[in-house]
Amino acid sequence: MKKTLFHAAMLAMLISLAADGGRAQTKASFPEDRLSQAEYAAHLRFLASDEMRGRMTGSPWLEVAARYIAEQFRSAGLAPVQGAPGFLQNISLTRRTPPATGQIVLGSDTMRQGKNMMIRNGGALDWSGECVFVGYGLVDPDRKIDDFKGLDLKGKLAVARFGAAAESDFVGSLTSLSEKKRQSAAERGAVALVEFYRGPREWRLFLSFLGRAGLDFQSGSSDFVHFLVEDTAGALGAQAERQKVSAGSIQTPGIRVEISKTSNVIGLVRGSDPRLRDEYVLLTAHYDHIGTRAPRGGASADTIYNGARDNAMGTVALIAAAHSFSAQPPKRSVLIAALTGEEVGGFGSRYLAEHPPVPMNRIVFDLNSDGAGFDDTTIVTVVGLERTTARDAIIKGAGRYGLVAIKDPVPEQNLFNRSDNTKFASLGVPAPTFSAGFRAFGDEINKYYHTAADEAGDDFNFSYFVKFCKAYVHAARIIGDMKEAPFWTPGDSYEKAGRKLYNR
Repeated sequence: MKKTLFHAAMLAMLISLAADGGRAQTKASFPEDRLSQAEYAAHLRFLASDEMRGRMTGSPWLEVAARYIAEQFRSAGLAPVQGAPGFLQNISLTRRTPPATGQIVLGSDTMRQGKNMMIRNGGALDWSGECVFVGYGLVDPDRKIDDFKGLDLKGKLAVARFGAAAESDFVGSLTSLSEKKRQSAAERGAVALVEFYRGPREWRLFLSFLGRAGLDFQSGSSDFVHFLVEDTAGALGAQAERQKVSAGSIQTPGIRVEISKTSNVIGLVRGSDPRLRDEYVLLTAHYDHIGTRAPRGGASADTIYNGARDNAMGTVALIAAAHSFSAQPPKRSVLIAALTGEEVGGFGSRYLAEHPPVPMNRIVFDLNSDGAGFDDTTIVTVVGLERTTARDAIIKGAGRYGLVAIKDPVPEQNLFNRSDNTKFASLGVPAPTFSAGFRAFGDEINKYYHTAADEAGDDFNFSYFVKFCKAYVHAARIIGDMKEAPFWTPGDSYEKAGRKLYNR
């Protein structure tokens, strides 16, 4: 009887130990479960340190950050990709410094540089002659649109409306679409292009952005002159449309141009499933910030905008993904891309979208990470959570670490179209943004957003930060293992682009 009781007790103990071991194994069955707070806090502290001088695009400090990230990818065992030797996808930009003077005369209206007119591109020009209205200045053979058809522009000024009819992509209107208009006008012999700005942002804010030195892609049409003119009331555009052809003049000393270099940092983890490894989950986060600024509040005030929350957090989440997925790959392959230039025009995402290391229709999802701060450490905020069929995967990934994934609480801010995910979404790739938890864009967020206070000091919540990294990586893992590639939810504004991209 005693021997039987002893054997029963031993059996019960072994079952208990096995159960405990099973629970422990379940809890630590993925590499991301074991991410070290000390290790990943060290990455964050370095990238957001004063020595990095705010990681401004085009600065030597951003080059240091790129090399740091590349070496993390290398040590994790990521494979380099085509077009990015040593993990660096090099991009040539031009730094453009606008002049202090200049003017445009259109009929009886005079616009002056820095007031109601800004030069966007080009060298010195002293010209007078005919101005020709070209509508929106669009050329799109697929939609059978050619606003220049039948117009003689040789030696004349092309005047156009900003953006496109029913265009919702403000960044695209300001960047890639504007560049296409410029190219089209130049190809048809125009001396310059003027766009009448009547957009969603206030002109005074727009003016402060365009009025300082900035970056743009290096191009062969750098001498072609291009202006943006305030037309808040729409009177100039309406008058130009009525007159079709009018008289005008331009005097400008042009933009001073210098060449600048920057890089995306890209690495690859091959998927574990032979049937799915030719599909790719793209993970993105921008690693640049806004550099230094003049002191506010006295000469001794902080001038370094460290960018811990925006977006060293997202960058370190990519490093976490690199180490976790190299140790245990998901079924699909994973492209991990730290992007440059988000804060100055989204140059990194635009360049990657135009020069992808794999065909774009093989990239089935982009889980972007970006943010301004957090006001609730029990949640992650996923901008676009409800817009793709990966919703449940993201919720499950966050829930593993006790975090609740919520959708965008401030849709009026149009946050979905204000980060690097936008470029991939516009091509049809499902692309939400995984952000640190916020329930409002209020005082707690504005305290850090684009301010010198955004540091990774001793008071930073590193415990929440490492949970954020784990949740991001695990959500991406679940997406990488989904039986069917995720897609846009029915009726989404990007669904049509997705159907075209994937031939659905």
